[in-house]
Amino acid sequence: ISSVRAEKLSELSAQYEGRLNKALAEPVEALLDAAGDDTWPAIRKLLQKETRAAVSGLSSALSAYELDQETVDKMLLKLENYAKSVVESKAKEEAGRVLIRMKDRFSTLFSRDADSMPRVWTGKEDIRSITKTARSASMKLLSVMAAVRLDDESDNIEKTISRALGDNTNANSGVTDRSIQSFDPLASSSWDEVPIERTLITPVQCKSLWRQFKAETEYTVTQAIAAQATFSNCSLLTPVF
Repeated sequence: ISSVRAEKLSELSAQYEGRLNKALAEPVEALLDAAGDDTWPAIRKLLQKETRAAVSGLSSALSAYELDQETVDKMLLKLENYAKSVVESKAKEEAGRVLIRMKDRFSTLFSRDADSMPRVWTGKEDIRSITKTARSASMKLLSVMAAVRLDDESDNIEKTISRALGDNTNANSGVTDRSIQSFDPLASSSWDEVPIERTLITPVQCKSLWRQFKAETEYTVTQAIAAQATFSNCSLLTPVF
């Protein structure tokens, strides 16, 4: 009888774990894909909501088995930990695709206007400004993906990345802030005040990814500049009747 009950309890746990996986995996992926300031708060809210529902459901189901409280508590805690592991696993998976996500975001923002229409490079567009905006959005994605943030603890990852990799040119002097820094904040394998178990992308990996990202998106910018030049030349050569 005990073996049959153990099997039933195992099936019950698996059932609720399956529900949690379905409720969390795809939504978390979508939230990370749209990475922004509210990404991790939204993920935490989703995790709390779905975990609460699953724990409540399993708790009710277990009441039919006349289990001692310690056993019930262990099973519920296991379910809570499983929910966290689903989010952490999905975040780790998405971090492995961060370069692709960054390039996709850059391409979308650079090649399409505010109405999502393809840009036509006529010479009126400020390519420098458009490039900066698209790169900033890609940098935001990198900072969001750099660590798991399920404990609502603040960190300086975004500031560190922005300071090290952002366009910090001083308009008056033409000198970048980075050129006068005495150290490279990304020359490290860990983030300040971020436990290694929460780290998805280390500082030095961020630096390498950003270098690769810029190299692989540079051609898109060059093409746009060339298209503007071609349009301008054609306009000059067009006869006026």
